[in-house]
Amino acid sequence: MTPAPSPANYRYERKFIARGISLAEVLALVRRHPALFREVYPPRAINNLYLDSPGLKDYHDHVSGTANRLKTRIRWYGLLHGHILRPTLEQKLKRGQVSGKLSQSLPPLHINGGLPRKTLDAALDGAGLPGRWRAGLRQLEPALVNRYQRRYYESADRRFRLTVDSDLEFLAPNRSGGTTWQPVIGRPHGVIIELKYAPAHAEAAAAVTNHLPFRVARCSKYVLGIEQLQGAR
Repeated sequence: MTPAPSPANYRYERKFIARGISLAEVLALVRRHPALFREVYPPRAINNLYLDSPGLKDYHDHVSGTANRLKTRIRWYGLLHGHILRPTLEQKLKRGQVSGKLSQSLPPLHINGGLPRKTLDAALDGAGLPGRWRAGLRQLEPALVNRYQRRYYESADRRFRLTVDSDLEFLAPNRSGGTTWQPVIGRPHGVIIELKYAPAHAEAAAAVTNHLPFRVARCSKYVLGIEQLQGAR
């Protein structure tokens, strides 16, 4: 698809997966970290509806490690279903080792177990998107829904942000014309920790990651979900 203009907010995003350890233990490790992480926002549920080409180009770009790639999603917070007042269209762009994000508010949506294509198109048409961006979105279709609980932290010097995601769930959009999303049952994926920082702080990041007792991992929730969905078929 034809992407929107490139964002200026590129940053590093380092992910870690904590398996075999409880959420409470992960949070205790974060609170004891020498960077003095403190919670800066109340925990909340995040919902994402990912859009991809019929052939899942964005998924395959991620799996193959394509240097310049993107993901497109609609994000909202709180309940999965109901009247969504502030959904946001997001496009995440990866350029080598750094990531950036473009965001555009969408009109309110009503989600009753799923999202019909005509309702999705009406929201995108009503968002006032630049013509090239909207034209590219017409080539995409719903590919995956995910939901998880997120906690937000920031280091005492405010150079590093850290999020802790748990209770990851996936749902499958009905790509044959139906509107109901179906839960996808699969194995638990553990707790996902993500460290985010500007390129200017890359050198100092090693001291932060060295005190996290987990390995850096390639971990895209979108890729995890598509693979779980494919395994369920």
